[in-house]
Amino acid sequence: MELNKIYNESNLDTMAKMPDCFVDVVITSPPYNIGANRLNSGKSKTYDEYNDELTKEEYFEQTKIWIDELLRVTKYHIFWNVQEISGNKGIVQFLLNTYSEQLKETFIWAKKNPQASIVEHMAGSAYEYIFCFSKDQPEKRSFTHCDFNNRVSGQQVYNCIIKPSNSNAETKGHSFAFDEWMPSYFIKHFSKEGDLIYDPFMGTGTTAKMAHIYKRRWIGSELSKEYVDLANKRIEPYLNQMSLF
Repeated sequence: MELNKIYNESNLDTMAKMPDCFVDVVITSPPYNIGANRLNSGKSKTYDEYNDELTKEEYFEQTKIWIDELLRVTKYHIFWNVQEISGNKGIVQFLLNTYSEQLKETFIWAKKNPQASIVEHMAGSAYEYIFCFSKDQPEKRSFTHCDFNNRVSGQQVYNCIIKPSNSNAETKGHSFAFDEWMPSYFIKHFSKEGDLIYDPFMGTGTTAKMAHIYKRRWIGSELSKEYVDLANKRIEPYLNQMSLF
């Protein structure tokens, strides 16, 4: 497979080309089934290329298909970001029950400036989960495949509650793109230089950009041609800079 490339296709099609344990680390944020929240609101779907209005049972089944295939192609860790909303309510418990043997750690993304709830008399969600499913001794909390020994003072992983402060204008055009802190945090601490990073929901290319900056190889999958074009435009200066050296 060609590396440092975003494949404009289903991630299942991309992974079908991969042998077992092909990538080292996966960092991603899948669709949350947020379109299911809008079934009675008259609003359009969030994604044009993917049906984001599944039933919860369909969404759970699709999630299992994605993660099972990722576990096949990944050598070490999968960092899976998810927020529980009404359209996927129960997804956290589903993941804990289904992948209890592969769950190595649970990180909590504590938002400093969460959006207010759009439903009256309801608390807004000020946190999201980032589950680490792993083949690297998942029964133990210690990470053997990581870059802890090369960490810089002030950048240590102190605990599993993360309170980032970052925003990125480069992702304009994608309403639900994650900020650079997320792939940066997990690439920096839980992979090594030269590792192959995969994002099966690449979006506007944040994971690819940060992998490049931290001297990792990468592959992405993205259904939206619009997002792929935006991501390639965003990543191009970094690719050109590397070619100069």
